[in-house]
Amino acid sequence: MRKTIAVLLLICMLTALAACTGKKTETDPEEKAKMEELFQKNCSADEALKLAKESDVVVMEDMVCTSGKNVWDDFYKAVSAGNPASVLCATYYTIDKNHMSPELYEQEKDKYPCLYFTLLEYDGNVFTTKSRDSKSETIEGEASYKYIQHFTGNPPPTAEYSTYDYYVLLDEKAENWEEIEAGLFSSQYGACRKHKIIYSDCR
Repeated sequence: MRKTIAVLLLICMLTALAACTGKKTETDPEEKAKMEELFQKNCSADEALKLAKESDVVVMEDMVCTSGKNVWDDFYKAVSAGNPASVLCATYYTIDKNHMSPELYEQEKDKYPCLYFTLLEYDGNVFTTKSRDSKSETIEGEASYKYIQHFTGNPPPTAEYSTYDYYVLLDEKAENWEEIEAGLFSSQYGACRKHKIIYSDCR
């Protein structure tokens, strides 16, 4: 009798342990439906920015995270543990005529402000993204990546900000952000590695 009880207790313990260590389910279907609905919303950049800030969306304005940092932290914690998860990011851009020639400003000013939604999903193995301009009905880009990495540091003194905080999607891991950045300016074939800054907070 004691052996039977011991065996049953052992089975219960192993079952509980498996439940605790197993991967969690993906983002709640209702939350995911809300993300999809907002991702597909067709509106001006300013309207989209307002909607994003009123929702569980990670918002970045000119490379500064202005809303949803806790949402991003929860997403990153989940995927770091290997659990499927989804998050919607909104990146808002403005134009500053003081940092460009008058000719270029006149050429580009009608394109701003603009806001891009990016829906990022992780299935436990691969990160996939799809992006669209809030004013367009067409998805402008879709891609997949193997890894996500977090980089923080100080840019060169000539930069407009003193610290950077990046989360970057990649197919090949990097030692640091400078390694990725160097590839952008290299003339060597293949030096520029595939990557996407999905979260930024530059101060």
